[in-house]
Formats: sequence, structure tokens, C-alpha cells
Amino acid sequence: MNNSKISVRYAKALLQTAVEQKIETEVKGDVAVLLDCINGAEDFKAVLDSPVISPNDKIKIFNSMFEGKFQKLTLDFFAMTVKNKRENFLKIICMNYLGFYAQRKNIRKVVITSAAKLDKDTASKISSLVKGQDETSSVELFEKTDESIIGGLIVQIDDKVYDASIRTQLKKVKEKLK
Repeated sequence: MNNSKISVRYAKALLQTAVEQKIETEVKGDVAVLLDCINGAEDFKAVLDSPVISPNDKIKIFNSMFEGKFQKLTLDFFAMTVKNKRENFLKIICMNYLGFYAQRKNIRKVVITSAAKLDKDTASKISSLVKGQDETSSVELFEKTDESIIGGLIVQIDDKVYDASIRTQLKKVKEKLK
């Protein structure tokens, strides 16, 4: 089976079960923490990827870390994923869950990249503009700073990118001059 099909099916199944239990927001929080652990904690990733550590030991380690902090559904989902030898898909499953959750809740992900940190007023204006575009219920706003863009902004709304950076403008001028 295709890797993306596996991760999509697992993510959709988790979301559907969470919706049925009316805990999709709580599970979203669990999934976000799990994704952060997979991305940031090398030891955690090593445990997941290790063929030497038995599935039962992986489940015990996971439960010792997150029991009482995560929903029972999330703990059970992790156990099922490991028992089915799909733990190597967990990162993609988590990313898909977050995407499906945002889609279901009509949440737009907006990433603003600027050369310097934006003030709160500018960020809230951009957020309001995005909300006003299609009367979106909410916007998740992420800010990045990247001095290499020199000035201006790069705004990414879901999968669309609006690049108004000085770096891009200079590249365009340079290409015209060639």
C-alpha cells in the first residue's frame, strides 16, 4: 500500500473516532505534542525507529511519558499503530491529522516571514485580512524572521505564497537586466 494512503487512512480514522467521542480538539493538542517530540527529540525518534526495541516496550515507554497527559484515544491509537508496525508513519499521520482537523474546523494556516519581528498590530491586520477573504472562522498565525529577505514580507496562506520581499524584487530586477 502507498505510504500516503496509509497515513491518510490512519489520520482520518483517528479524527473520525475523536469526533465521535467529541474530543477532536484535545486529540489535536496531543498530536501536536507528539509531532513536536518526533521532530525535536532525537531520543524519542530513535526509540520509534529502533528495530531492537519491541513493540510492547515502545508502548510502555510512550505510556510512561504521556499517560495522564494525553487522551486515552491517543494512547490507544499509538499502541495500535506500533502493534501494526506503522510507527515509521507517525510523523506523516500526525501532520495529516492536523491538516484534516484544520480543514474540518475551517482554520487557515498563515505563515508570515519578515526580516525583523513584526509588531502585534501588523500581524493582527494580516490575520483580519485573511479572515475577511472568505469569512474563515479562525486563523492560525505563525511568524518567522529571516534576515535574508532584506525587507518586505512573505505571506503563506495554506498552500499559496505571496512574496513581497525585497530579496525577490531584487532577483526580478537582476533577471530583467540580463
